[in-house]
Amino acid sequence: MPDPSPDRHRLPRTVVPSRYELALAPDLDAATFGGTVAVSIDVTEPVDEVVLNALELDLDEAWLILADGNRLGAAVTLDPELERATFALSGTAPAGPATLHVRFRGVLNDKLNGFYRSTFTAADGDEAVIATTQMEATFARKAFPCWDEPDFKATFAVTLDVPEAATALSNGAELERVPSDVGRVRVRFAETMPMSTYLVAFVVGPLELTEAVDVDGVALRVACPPGKAHLAPFALEVGTACLRYFTDYYGIPYPGGKLDLVAIPDFAFGAMENL
Repeated sequence: MPDPSPDRHRLPRTVVPSRYELALAPDLDAATFGGTVAVSIDVTEPVDEVVLNALELDLDEAWLILADGNRLGAAVTLDPELERATFALSGTAPAGPATLHVRFRGVLNDKLNGFYRSTFTAADGDEAVIATTQMEATFARKAFPCWDEPDFKATFAVTLDVPEAATALSNGAELERVPSDVGRVRVRFAETMPMSTYLVAFVVGPLELTEAVDVDGVALRVACPPGKAHLAPFALEVGTACLRYFTDYYGIPYPGGKLDLVAIPDFAFGAMENL
């Protein structure tokens, strides 16, 4: 008989993440993606294993770097029922800081959650593909291995390796765009504030971007499929009004440096906030 205890469905608190350095390379044609993540963690007591969330991912390699520079290997076991990955360490990790490294692969799914593909018909009649995300409530684990419970807050430094003609967006502002391979570029984004995994977002595809509108120091833009930019002024008008209204209502300045309103052709939620 399954264990009904609520603790069975919660991650251990022996390891706590503080920062994710996440790199993803989506292949829009093949509907796949590869990635790496380096997670800065605090080990609260000596452990022989690290447990986190992962679902519908292939975890190819993992290792732990301790504070003294020593490396521990990590053998991966997946539990699809509990949507977890357990990394059995080659030695005991002492209490203190460490960094968990994982290489992984996944599929851009058609389920409208996690890291998924959205399509629309382009002006030439061909199908165009966007890779986008819906992480709430517990779907970040389908995009990258993580502590996918909302009280595990951390910062996220995201890099996307994308086709050079594609628009790439994430929570932070774009910091640099450099060539990575033939026909591809690596786009690095500003690190986020500490937040839950379900707020992380990335979008890659043939989207048009409006010029940014300055709303009291916040850069507001609209991203939409090609040919829809004539509809953007209304979104910018409403976005500007809402940003100012809620800043005044709550008495708290908007904490981000930019705000992108992204029109996704296939979207199962009414809207999604990704700060």
